[in-house]
Amino acid sequence: MKLHRNSLLTAAAIVLVLYLVSLVVGLPGWSAVVLTVVLLVLLAVVWKQPDEPRPVVTKPAPPSVVLPDPDPVFTGPPSRTVSDVRLPSASPDFQFSFSAVVQWSTVLSGSRHADLGAVAVDALLERARSLTARQQVTEESLNQHRLAALLGEPALDEKGLVRSWATEVRLRLPDADHKHLLHLAALHRREQTTLLERRMEQDKRAYLKDDVFATPGSAAVWWLVNHPGDVETALGLLDTLAELSAAANDLPIRRTSAEEIERQRPTRAELTFSAAVDDLKDIDSDAAEPQQNGVKSPTDESNQRPVPRHAPYREQFYSE
Repeated sequence: MKLHRNSLLTAAAIVLVLYLVSLVVGLPGWSAVVLTVVLLVLLAVVWKQPDEPRPVVTKPAPPSVVLPDPDPVFTGPPSRTVSDVRLPSASPDFQFSFSAVVQWSTVLSGSRHADLGAVAVDALLERARSLTARQQVTEESLNQHRLAALLGEPALDEKGLVRSWATEVRLRLPDADHKHLLHLAALHRREQTTLLERRMEQDKRAYLKDDVFATPGSAAVWWLVNHPGDVETALGLLDTLAELSAAANDLPIRRTSAEEIERQRPTRAELTFSAAVDDLKDIDSDAAEPQQNGVKSPTDESNQRPVPRHAPYREQFYSE
């Protein structure tokens, strides 16, 4: 049995009222107490009521939350970093600088080797060395990508203790070697340019000597081809073209112009010498005529003086 809060308050009020009435009326104290107890019992019997059934409220079940599985925690394989290891190249004058992160896994459990990391690094460097020895230093970027692709594949060492591979592979030339390589490339380009220019010059010289100036006629035709329609100028240049053709073929120059073929005027000494020779010839001819006639007059020979034939010419030359 449950008593509501209001019923309890009502009973308490009735008890208080009866107690006050008994005091006012002058009833003995025990009678007031008995009367109050009887009244409370009656009230309890009258007000006894069954509890009303409360509706059962079913709370909706909370949605089930599916928690994702935690990511598995993997421990990576052991690794060791190598940096700036010199490896040979296809050129004996240059070496690569190799850097990478070497990782490995044990093949046989219970290996007794004290440092499996050293075994893995040595096996990987040996693989890298055999690859870089065939690579050209001029293909630095291409060599790095190729080396990273090949060394990324796990491979066993010689004794079969570990299986090693590499990540973060870096292959480059040292700065000094890179500058030297650029200098050699510049010199090579300059040499190629010089050889090409020299070959072009030799071809042009051979063309001029063996084709253009092979003969004076070919030289004249070449000039007319480059100056079409200018025939009069070509006629005036025939002597010049002939001289060029002779010089190109290492032949003596033939002068055919009027000024070149004109006889040069003799000098004073040459005229004097030729006059003396002519005088001697005249004397010999005069001395031979009396002997042919059978008469010899030494007086006439001594008194007769020959007259040079070139006297007028000498006078003309000296007068000029």
